[in-house]
Amino acid sequence: MSAESTQTHERPSEAILRVRDLVVAYGKAEVVHGLSFEVRTGEFVVMLGRNGAGKSTSLCAASALISKRSGSIEFAGSDMSGASSSAMVQAGLIHVLEGHRVFHALSVEENLMLGTWASGRRGDRSRLDRIYALFPELAEKRHQLAARLSGGQQQILAVGAGVIADPRLLVLDEPSAGLAPMVITRILDAVAALCREGMAILLVEQMVETALRFADYAYLIETGRIVGEGRPQEIRDSEALRSVYLGHHATA
Repeated sequence: MSAESTQTHERPSEAILRVRDLVVAYGKAEVVHGLSFEVRTGEFVVMLGRNGAGKSTSLCAASALISKRSGSIEFAGSDMSGASSSAMVQAGLIHVLEGHRVFHALSVEENLMLGTWASGRRGDRSRLDRIYALFPELAEKRHQLAARLSGGQQQILAVGAGVIADPRLLVLDEPSAGLAPMVITRILDAVAALCREGMAILLVEQMVETALRFADYAYLIETGRIVGEGRPQEIRDSEALRSVYLGHHATA
């Protein structure tokens, strides 16, 4: 299945993020080659691909966490091609990076409260109850140091600190890395509930079947290019998926 073959499929609402012709290079080595994708309001979008395919690099460039060589980025109807990462955050894009990134010396609740700085509502405790309802394990450990949490609990805390900022688009980069399947399902169940309430989700993931179970739409990336896109069942049945994960000569 080619990218072109699915572009006519209707997707709901307006695009909250639209990336066009993105090129990213590290020094002279170009690693993302004219990649284009979009996420619609209230849509759960996943990016799939093997290690080194350019998934995380593409997301970091779209979030302005790293520089791009060329391409355009539109967020919430505004041209953000030259925007800083802080400007993207203020506009409503929150990017939760891979790797359980929390402040170990702070308590669970202090980590969550730091997330309110991103939304411009520093110290606003009004969303704590919502986070604790989504992630009861955080409520139970609210006064515990983050350093004492398990790896899975730290990842849940990192996601909670992103969610408390009330983003228009929540970007999750490989939240399953090193975690038990039960933990990643807990995280994705929670963010899927937020998606149903209108928050857009963009997920980079290597656990293909798990990601597709939650997705509304998926992009398949190989060597810095999109080689397929479509609804979850279209991706599951595609030759592009078999090619990327099993090799170009794989058969069904």
